[in-house]
Amino acid sequence: MSGRSDPREAEADVDAGERDVAALDALWQPLRLGDVTLPNRLMTSAMTLQYGEQGHVSDRHVAFYRERAAGGVGLVFSEQLNATSLSASPFGTALSAHDERHAAGFGRIVEALEPYDTRFFAQLFAAGAVSSSTAGLDGWGPVRAPSRVGIPGGETPLPLTTAEIETIVADFARSARLVQQAGVHGVEVHGSHGWLVGQFLSPFYNRREDAHGGDVAGRCRLALEIGRAIRGAVGPGFPVGLTLTYDELIGAAGITPDDTLAQLEILSSAGVYDFFDVSIGSSHSEHHTIAPMAVAEGFSLAFAARAKAIVGERAAVFVAGRVVDPWMAARAVADGHADVVAMSRAHLADPHLVEKARSGRFGDATRCVGANVCVGRALKGEPVACVVNPVTGREGGWTQRPSRSKRTRSVVVVGAGPAGLRCARAAALAGHSVRVLERAARPGGHLRRLAQLPTRESWWRAIDDLARDVAHAGGELVLGHDASADELLAAAPDVVVVATGARHAATGASWSRPDRAAIPGLDGVVAAAGLDAALDGTAGDPLALGRRVVIVDETGGYAPLGLAERLGTAGVEVHVVTPAERLGGEAADLLEVPHVMPRLAALGVTTLVAHDVDRVEGDTVVLAGVWGGPRRELTAVDCVVLAMGREPEDRLYRDLEGRLPDVRCIGDALAPRDTAAAIFEGESTGRAL
Repeated sequence: MSGRSDPREAEADVDAGERDVAALDALWQPLRLGDVTLPNRLMTSAMTLQYGEQGHVSDRHVAFYRERAAGGVGLVFSEQLNATSLSASPFGTALSAHDERHAAGFGRIVEALEPYDTRFFAQLFAAGAVSSSTAGLDGWGPVRAPSRVGIPGGETPLPLTTAEIETIVADFARSARLVQQAGVHGVEVHGSHGWLVGQFLSPFYNRREDAHGGDVAGRCRLALEIGRAIRGAVGPGFPVGLTLTYDELIGAAGITPDDTLAQLEILSSAGVYDFFDVSIGSSHSEHHTIAPMAVAEGFSLAFAARAKAIVGERAAVFVAGRVVDPWMAARAVADGHADVVAMSRAHLADPHLVEKARSGRFGDATRCVGANVCVGRALKGEPVACVVNPVTGREGGWTQRPSRSKRTRSVVVVGAGPAGLRCARAAALAGHSVRVLERAARPGGHLRRLAQLPTRESWWRAIDDLARDVAHAGGELVLGHDASADELLAAAPDVVVVATGARHAATGASWSRPDRAAIPGLDGVVAAAGLDAALDGTAGDPLALGRRVVIVDETGGYAPLGLAERLGTAGVEVHVVTPAERLGGEAADLLEVPHVMPRLAALGVTTLVAHDVDRVEGDTVVLAGVWGGPRRELTAVDCVVLAMGREPEDRLYRDLEGRLPDVRCIGDALAPRDTAAAIFEGESTGRAL
């Protein structure tokens, strides 16, 4: 049990295990595309995985796609494959299709998927204005794009000539032929999200005055030329599709829904493409393209219905946009609003969700929470991982369920945070006798604090899934039990795993300020609280810290911003200060900042970067610029909240170390880190017992 009882948390998901499985029937209908039949109506979109090895498909790729096919998804797409040398990918580990040595590697994936019904399509793209003139160390040259219009913060492009456009068209066709020869079942041209083909479709990026610009028909010309060239290269029965952005979210200057409907009429009438794959966003709006938990689920389905009304039976319509619930997908298909629905990040969280849903076991699925750790890693060029499923990306070495241990041991896990619960699950599945002791009335650790913040309710899914998995694996979760060293010494289990977490310090000590051990004057009139204490103290009463609060953030995470929103909503005057060059750096990597900052601005929350607290004088907080300049004063402050260093709560481990045969410390109690690292450590520890 999760122990969740607060009515404000009660946007509790309906127990998926009790839902009507028959309502999913529309998903299990096959779909014919040319000579290829998709076994069902769920797919995973093209996802940049960063698993490539010098441009080649890796063993990690093969294991990743094999696992999703084993789980029953109908269609999986490759990550975006560079289709032309005229427009380099900005990703250092990018795969390419125009190089026959690289394209041949996709045969390894197709071979791995042969035992399953899942179909594997390749997505072909060119970067255009999103590229860099200095990507890699070879082939440097200007960024190429439709016009001299770049992306926000990007380079000024060199417009493509007509001859170069013809070369790109031929390159796409050759790339399609190469992946077809490798055994791939279909291809998709990436015409969305601000990449090159999408830039030609966009009136913002495409300012050309020749045949490839101007009105909607002119802007569609490149997409049609590429489609026709690919069709000529691969033959009539090979599925060919096109992704489209239905809204660039930059107003009338860019692609709008009405503009996309006009494009669809032209494109579908041409009879070139077998399917259109619609989603939202561009380089201006990545935070909607790969939407975090702040964005409503299924937000693209309404447009898919409009697209299907235009396209009709001339082509299939695929749709992507934070769908994590198969019942939502089934309704869209049953109502004729879409032919195939993407559940992409949901398949990072649980590659077997299709099989579980179909067999009535979706109540056992690990559900995506929209934390976007996967996205943040990809955008930084790091191999993709999933915060709630540590097996993702590690399928070559780990199965989804740990294998049974050769010996059974009694295991006590102290702490029901993410590390402790994941450890307990893995250990119980391995056959050990597992008991989890948690001093709080509810499990979740720091995730519980996050879940109570505005727009963070999805974290309850993770908490519920973690606690449920312990119970389903045969472990016991005991809440409201503050385990002591004496108790554990007397019980003498075979293994004690201490997963008691960490807390933010309230001293103001900072590694960036080696000149001082604490903020001067902080022990005076103004109250000081570590972030964890502030989150706990204001969960029931947002005014508990007073009417004027300063939040000092050195974490870059979401929690300080979420606390500011909670307080600001209650009418508290909030100032958020950080010595960093930007506020919420980590949250920005997860695409959360563009959503939360407008809300904070509307609440009157003030923010100040490149400043820290110089000292506190009575009820006045004196701020100093990191790079100098005049001091600033905030007067009549009631409380300073310190989101700075975290200290591990490892006393229990230190009390037990050396006094029992096997005592281990994991997660934040060992060393404070992010949630993905803590869950991974819990999993690896539980498997190793």
